[in-house]
Amino acid sequence: MYLEHFSLKERPFSISPDPRFLFMSNRYREALSHLIYGVKEGGGFVLLTGEVGTGKTTICRCLLQQLPENTRLAFVLNPKLNSLELLATICDELGVMYPENCQSLKILTDKLTEHLVESYKQNLTVVVMIDEAQNLETEVLEQIRLLTNLETHQKKLLQIILVGQPELQEKLAQRELRQLAQRITARYHLRPLNLKETIAYILHRTRIAGTRKPLFSRQSIEYLHKKTQGIPRLINTICDRALAGAASRHKKHVEKSIMAEAVKEIMGDFSSQDTAEIIAPNWFKPAAIVFSALVLLASAYWLGGKNVPSSTASQAPIQSSNVIGEPISQDSQQAVELQDEVSQGQSLVERLVGNQPWDHNGKIAFKNLFKLWQLEYSPLTQGEPCSFAANYGLNCNSSRGNWQQLREFNRPVVLKFSAGLQGEFWGMLKSLQGTKASIMIGDKVRDFGLGELSTIWTGQYILLWQAPEGYQGDIKFGDSGDAVYWLSQSLNWLNQNENNPQDVFDQSLKSALMDFQSQRDIEADGIAGMQTILKMNAETIVGIPLLTQFN
Repeated sequence: MYLEHFSLKERPFSISPDPRFLFMSNRYREALSHLIYGVKEGGGFVLLTGEVGTGKTTICRCLLQQLPENTRLAFVLNPKLNSLELLATICDELGVMYPENCQSLKILTDKLTEHLVESYKQNLTVVVMIDEAQNLETEVLEQIRLLTNLETHQKKLLQIILVGQPELQEKLAQRELRQLAQRITARYHLRPLNLKETIAYILHRTRIAGTRKPLFSRQSIEYLHKKTQGIPRLINTICDRALAGAASRHKKHVEKSIMAEAVKEIMGDFSSQDTAEIIAPNWFKPAAIVFSALVLLASAYWLGGKNVPSSTASQAPIQSSNVIGEPISQDSQQAVELQDEVSQGQSLVERLVGNQPWDHNGKIAFKNLFKLWQLEYSPLTQGEPCSFAANYGLNCNSSRGNWQQLREFNRPVVLKFSAGLQGEFWGMLKSLQGTKASIMIGDKVRDFGLGELSTIWTGQYILLWQAPEGYQGDIKFGDSGDAVYWLSQSLNWLNQNENNPQDVFDQSLKSALMDFQSQRDIEADGIAGMQTILKMNAETIVGIPLLTQFN
């Protein structure tokens, strides 16, 4: 065994779904938030799908640790059951008593119904989670749907979480299951890891297992990702074999040649092309072709309109239409001109808010901001937004500033505006390009010049950002601990340096940090403050929303 050779306390790449080893990437965090949202909303069915080995079961077990105390869960691991057997299994999981050798669906349903009603009276939430749900027969799925018919005016008495492979989506698309499909209130498809996430995933698991030394060369991880296409279960199996191979050769880390041998032993002739075909659902290729064709048509039409010389466009009448190539009528043209005159007569606040509700406390703006972070936020049930953000490792930074500061942050933020005697309201800055800003109020996004927005923006903003583990403030010379380790690890990765990360902030780390800062037009003071961390996160973490991302 390689544990002693690498000074590990336990195997870092066991394929058992241990929540301690869950690497909370953006997509994993998003999947978990969908499940939590679905359970708390109590709206019928929640759906989690993903390819074999992408970590569905691990996420489900992580969910179990985060369920409210008033939740009662039935976890069905073997779905190859008929309707009678499934009902009996659910009753067994929930501790519902029924006659021995019962063969009556009605008796089991009645007993379960009594239990659900009694649980509701005790303010308990009952959840049934079914793993490998793609194996459920159509009639069994319909029986499950019937169980969710029991409800009060506010909520259903039984919440169902279906977890399965992509075939489950195809099954639920069948006409005979359309009633069930319409009751799905939250769904998420879990995709494999990209290269950056694969690197972070491997470092995370080895650290949990007891070492901070990099056990794999960058080249070996790149080769591994190419062959596995980022499927965590394959990564685990191959990394475990590669560590054993490296230990048998008395190597301090896994080189590319050792990784290649491990890949061959585990996957044989299973190429990355084969893996990609498995990852892509049956409907993906034709759908991609259709989507590409639509994009080309739209681009041709858009570019055709843009190619009209500006001088000609200003002199000729507007030739727009609902049908390509067919100009609008004179009456329609006059209506457009009248609408422009009305818009010009409106105040900036009226044009900004439009017919959207006034967001006096910022909750709607925060809900829109959380969506960009792939999080579902309900102001009525999930409390203050910054407390909600902290549950997902996000920090709130509330301050006053200017457009240039926001441009340097390069993150969407919520802004406070003033409407004079009408009071103050909030909106979300979604993008910033040149002298134009896209502001989202309610569910509408509108573009405005920075000059006119400055007349009503109070200067106050709230920014969401990810601080490293152990962060207590600016990371500086002489500090030590997890935050310093993160800084060293990030700089090593950005510089493609395979040195061991360090947890003490010494002069060499300060010099590396100053080089990074000077290359990114940040004040090179050798201190990792919020601005520096924002820049590093943008380059090392996939999926972070950026202001330049939405232009």
